[in-house]
Amino acid sequence: MEGSSACVLGAGVVGLTTALLAQERGAKVTILADKFRKETTSDGAAGIFRPSPSFFIISPEITKELIHYSYHYYKKLSVEIDAGVKPVSGYFLSKINPSHVRNHLLEDVVPEYRSMTEDEMNQFPGGWKWGSYYSTLLIECRFFLPWAEKRFNERGGIIIEASISSFNDVKMYGNFDVVFNCTGYGAKFLCNDHKMVPLSGQIYKVDAPWCDKFIYGEEDTYIIPGYLLTVGGSRHFESFRTKPCPNDGAAIWSRAKALLPQLSPMQIRRQWVGVRPYRDGGVRVQTEIINGIKVVHNYGHGGYGVTSAPGTAFHALQLAEQLLAPSKF
Repeated sequence: MEGSSACVLGAGVVGLTTALLAQERGAKVTILADKFRKETTSDGAAGIFRPSPSFFIISPEITKELIHYSYHYYKKLSVEIDAGVKPVSGYFLSKINPSHVRNHLLEDVVPEYRSMTEDEMNQFPGGWKWGSYYSTLLIECRFFLPWAEKRFNERGGIIIEASISSFNDVKMYGNFDVVFNCTGYGAKFLCNDHKMVPLSGQIYKVDAPWCDKFIYGEEDTYIIPGYLLTVGGSRHFESFRTKPCPNDGAAIWSRAKALLPQLSPMQIRRQWVGVRPYRDGGVRVQTEIINGIKVVHNYGHGGYGVTSAPGTAFHALQLAEQLLAPSKF
């Protein structure tokens, strides 16, 4: 992409990461977005590097390759003081099936992944039968997004606050060689993509610095350390809800307390609800020519945008270079 001009639509973790990688390949990059930092869904994410075993990007082989790329991208950033990336370790527990504590996308990527010891299992009340311990990374978007935006600006990037309703609107801001579509759930309307599904999720943010290990149980129960402890969660398909539900909140807190009784309501700082950009069939990383505009789509990450952003950005850039390559005919 050396010497080309690129436009990135979206300034969440996927858009910013795509923009940074495009700059590294020599492109002049402009970001167009209507939401930034705390306004984005990325900001509320717990940020733990953990793809679901069912997470999918194009094919099983490509999924695994891009998850591997993402982990090592973030690992390199862990030496950057302000990037918000740091090592974290913890537990995954199950009462139902030993397969529930296995993750084939992580086992040969992270530095440690093993069965929990008997002493470790005994830490947790409730009669858990199986457990895994692993070390991974925490990417806190509250810090990562401003760090990425600052780095983007330092490299000569241009950021424009704008709302885009069609790809033709992009032409008002420049004549770009390629456009990266990182609009998350907005792609449902921008691309008329009926595979996009709103997936509303609710969490607590809790002031509990004494908890330094993540803990996953069943029924979407998780506790993840960070600048504030993230306690979750819930998943509601086809839901646009962005305000906390008292019933969901009570259920989340009850499950979390059963997992970690030391939690106290006095530690709660806020509740947060976000709409994850889930896509039936997996993340869309694909090229398309729309009204003469060369577009590379990179959206539909669901609840795993932080985890997979570098990998899907890397693949999107490979596709862009093929799209921009001179024809041999």
